[in-house]
Formats: sequence, structure tokens, C-alpha cells
Amino acid sequence: MTMTIEIGRDLVSAKLKLTLDGNSVLTDKADVPPSVSQEHCRIEIDGNVIRLRNLDINNYTYVNGQAVESKVIQPADQIELGSSHYPLNWQEVEKLLPPVADIRPLNKVWEEYESQNIELQIDERRFNTLRSVTGLITMVAIALSIATGGRSAWYLVLYGVAITASLVFFVKAYRDASNIPQKRQELTRKFQREYTCPHCGHFLGNQPYELLVQNDSCPYCKTTFIH
Repeated sequence: MTMTIEIGRDLVSAKLKLTLDGNSVLTDKADVPPSVSQEHCRIEIDGNVIRLRNLDINNYTYVNGQAVESKVIQPADQIELGSSHYPLNWQEVEKLLPPVADIRPLNKVWEEYESQNIELQIDERRFNTLRSVTGLITMVAIALSIATGGRSAWYLVLYGVAITASLVFFVKAYRDASNIPQKRQELTRKFQREYTCPHCGHFLGNQPYELLVQNDSCPYCKTTFIH
């Protein structure tokens, strides 16, 4: 995201004027000396790179005591304007900048949510697969009974195993009928609490993190995303 902030002295109020996208703000102090021109310098922000440009050869702009025409700077640098070395307070610049939020931790939130969802699905499918075994055992018992004419006691054993397994699976299915939906609900609630904009706290939806990072800002508070 690229932004340009124009900086200069307001002729009416003698305050420092900062302008971003046509929106101007004046600093509190009305003591900006005439050596700071009306269009003195510009701050260009492109991602993590911040560049200071002097707008006129007759202007004086200093970074850490050295006169510059164009220089990449850091917020901690000391910026002074005009031959009288009028200090530019970086906090005044930050007031104009839209808020930013680091959403990289949300990648882990999404991965955990997706992983736990998959685990619940696998558990359900494994259980359904095991339940089908009881039908297979019953079919074997019937086949054995027919093949031996009912003379072998093994088919009775298999019937017993099938009946016992069916009872076990019935009890588990009855418990899971409430446990699994509850686990899903708890998982969803936890995800909705954590998968939110770090700035405004709004839930960002069920979109995967790979899609989320395609957005430059929060759809609710317009905070710029860092990802």
C-alpha cells in the first residue's frame, strides 16, 4: 500500500500542515518559522519503505542533522525542516496514517481449526466403518450356518460377537449423538473468537487464511493488514 504525505507551513495559522489524500491536519503549535515553505517536503510510504523527499532546492530538510534531498528514513530518525531546524514530530505523521494490524498469527488459528475439523470427520468415518463390521460378521455367521446345516457352533459365536458389537456401537453412537455436535459447536465458537481483526475484533468469516491475505484491509474498520 502506497501513501504520500505532503508537509509544509500553513500561511494563515503558521502551523505545520500535513496532507494525505486531500485530507489536511494542522499541528497544535503555531510557531513554524518562515524558513519552512508552504510545500516543503514529502513523505512517501510504500509498504515498509519510508522515503523523505525535499520538494524544492531552496528548502532545507535534515535527517539526523544532515541535509538531504531524498532519503529512506525510519520513524526514529530526527527530521528537521528549514534553516531554523524546526523539528517534525513523527507522532503527527502517525495521526494521518490508517491503523495497521498484523494478521499473520491468524494463519495458525485457521490451521488449528481446519485440523481439528478434519480430525472430527475422520473419527466419524472410522466409527461408521467399524459399525459396518457388525453386518459383515452377521453375514459370515449366516453363511456358516447355511454351509454347515446348523451343525457348527461357530455361527452362534459369531452371532454373539455381532450382537455384542452392535450394542457397543449403539451405546457409543448414542453418546456421540450429543458429544460430537457439542465438540463442533465449541470448536466453532473458539474459532469465531480468535479469527478476528486484531484492531476491531470483528470475525473475519470462514474463508481460509490463503484467501484472507488477498485483502489489503479489514472489511469492517478498514485497518490495513500486515501479512
